Amino acid sequence: MLRKSFGLLLLSLSLASVLAVPVPDQEKGELVKRGSVLTAQFATESEANGRFILENNLWGQSAATSGSQSSQVTATNGNSITWHTTYNWVGGPSQVKSYANLDIRQGLGKRISDIQSIPTAWSWSYSGASSSLVADVSYDLWLSTVANSGGASSSSTFEIMVWLSARGGAGPAGSQIGTANVNGVTWRLFKGQVSTWTVFSFVAPNEITNFNSDLKGFLNFLTANQGVSSSQFLVQAQAGTEPFVGSATLNTNSYSISIN
Repeated sequence: MLRKSFGLLLLSLSLASVLAVPVPDQEKGELVKRGSVLTAQFATESEANGRFILENNLWGQSAATSGSQSSQVTATNGNSITWHTTYNWVGGPSQVKSYANLDIRQGLGKRISDIQSIPTAWSWSYSGASSSLVADVSYDLWLSTVANSGGASSSSTFEIMVWLSARGGAGPAGSQIGTANVNGVTWRLFKGQVSTWTVFSFVAPNEITNFNSDLKGFLNFLTANQGVSSSQFLVQAQAGTEPFVGSATLNTNSYSISIN
């Protein structure tokens, strides 16, 4: 979970140490058709109109005895984007190695009470997954008392994860405190502490590979039932995968999100 301390660093290392692949003419406002292959630990790439950032984010790679990972945007179509990440991690089976993710950069800095909806659709699949794979596929939302904190930082107060998949015994921070019915699904609800912030994790009862929902429902549940203030600001919203150990390619066939 310590990847959070790298929130601002990720933005400053855009396109660092990536393979040379043509990118679009941003002055013409074109969308990325096929992005660079990101291989460096904190390599990122922005979509041409600035809505999304793809982050390779190998924040926990030092816990592995060996391994590597690469990530790439493959296409965009309106508000929908496709991307994949391929990894192979050995050693440290109880520790997260990375969080390759797509990070929305528009609509942030709103109080929970001012957000009407966060509609999202995510269709994904694994390919080449090893029998030893331990990993989750999850959303990661960040709250802060500061509207323009720039994402996860020392001002973060709450982290809200929505786990669509937990393979190989992967589990979130903390312990289960009950269940939560959100948008017609009964999720296992976990609560834990990481550094200076509290983590709430909603874990799906079964793997959901085609998710179409409103993430505001999870925030509503926490403000109504777990003492999270609706005056908190949403400062970051990510979707990606946390591998602990093993190898796989996570393919995002289509992904969209907006903060209204």
